[in-house]
Amino acid sequence: MRRGTPKFRLVDTSAVVQEIRSRIPFHPGRPLPISAPLLVVRVEIESRDGKRAVGFASDGLLAHWFDRSPEKNYGQKVDDQLNAFRAARQVYLNAGVTPLAAVEIWEGAHEPLRQECERRGIDARTACFGGSFLERAIIDALCRLRQVSFFEALRSDLLGLPTQKMLPREPLREIHCRHTVRLGDPLTRGEIRAKDRLDDGLPQALEDDIDSYGLTHFKVKVSGEHDRDVERLSRIAVLIQQRCREGYTITLDGSEEYAEPDALERLIETLRGRPYGVELMDSVLHIEQPFPRESALSPPVASKVARLSAIKPLLIDESDDQLDSFQRAAQLGYLGVSHRNSKGLFKSLRNRAWMLESNRQRTKQKLPLLFQAGDDLACTPVLPLQQELAFLAALGIDFAERNGHHYFRGLDHLPPAEATSASAAHTDLYEEREASVFLRIQNGVVSVHSLEAPGFGYSATIAFEGRRPLEEWALDRLDEKTPHA
Repeated sequence: MRRGTPKFRLVDTSAVVQEIRSRIPFHPGRPLPISAPLLVVRVEIESRDGKRAVGFASDGLLAHWFDRSPEKNYGQKVDDQLNAFRAARQVYLNAGVTPLAAVEIWEGAHEPLRQECERRGIDARTACFGGSFLERAIIDALCRLRQVSFFEALRSDLLGLPTQKMLPREPLREIHCRHTVRLGDPLTRGEIRAKDRLDDGLPQALEDDIDSYGLTHFKVKVSGEHDRDVERLSRIAVLIQQRCREGYTITLDGSEEYAEPDALERLIETLRGRPYGVELMDSVLHIEQPFPRESALSPPVASKVARLSAIKPLLIDESDDQLDSFQRAAQLGYLGVSHRNSKGLFKSLRNRAWMLESNRQRTKQKLPLLFQAGDDLACTPVLPLQQELAFLAALGIDFAERNGHHYFRGLDHLPPAEATSASAAHTDLYEEREASVFLRIQNGVVSVHSLEAPGFGYSATIAFEGRRPLEEWALDRLDEKTPHA
């Protein structure tokens, strides 16, 4: 730990909830938009000299990625997320009762939180999610205490980790939006039935998203059903080739649907024989999590990983539920790991340090290099989106899965004062039109220059008091049959 790293204690933490509703469904075959809680967390810290600062963090409780247990319904999974946060709140307050560096508080809280959530029957991914709210809010508070941006905090090793060594010389100014094409998403306007057309002025079909935003980066989900995937990917290949004349990149998401590599190898080989199939497969950067989370990091899968990695690099996402998951995955032949703020920032920073050291050895041995990729399907403005973008910009990850603007209508889900404040503070990131505020995407990229301000990725005023205290919010207000992400 660097000498002079700031130490502080946690004074208090509180949370509020707001229900948000998407403009379009998340799941194929389920016609309803999603209604979900947006959790906003506030943390207050105090330095050794008595100075105090407040930080915020937020995320939508979209339960499906974390826990896919069929025994639990939507409401039970959301309840697990809230209980994971409640456990994290108490564990972090205990860990931060005396002045410590940020990383020391995290180190003191991580294992007790995991154990407490395990005792409550909450899975490891959800436990990390609960703790990530405290991580993000603490980092925000520390940045505001020192009046530095997130990048400057890393450059000065203020978190207690040697983060300066991980950074590019300057943070990125732009990040490519990697648009996710889910299995039920319409590719063309003609596929949308009249009763399902939104006519809300925003793109709904893939062709409109490309034309409206100038997209060049895509994440395409595959189902594991050969004929269905061949037909759909063939159509996507033609559509993208016709619209992205300057070139494009794609990642494939196996969505844990492949117990054996043969089916995925067959899909790739078949596609190469279709129109624009060679161009499509040549544009694929990596394949995400093809194997089920239960077996993806087991030793017997190593030969399967080697076979597929020889075709395209493999990345873990759902299997990244422990501090050493990336290291164990790399030993099996995986090359990448996804970053999401919701999985924990300190974990990703540790992954980064280990990855950079490993890559120095891999370069000498002429082995493929390890990498981190940005993944988070539907993080929304202000806090979830901007803190995620700030992390990516600081670490130099120049494209990331971004579909929050596709599923939610601009900043309409926010209290009006917060949306207005964000629009005024981040004119490069948002634009006003049609009496609303929207994410500004031009030529497939978003500008993140304005995120380099004191605090963790935002200068807007957060309308904390305008939302319902967590203690007063009743989970049964949500329809437990509501489809979820």
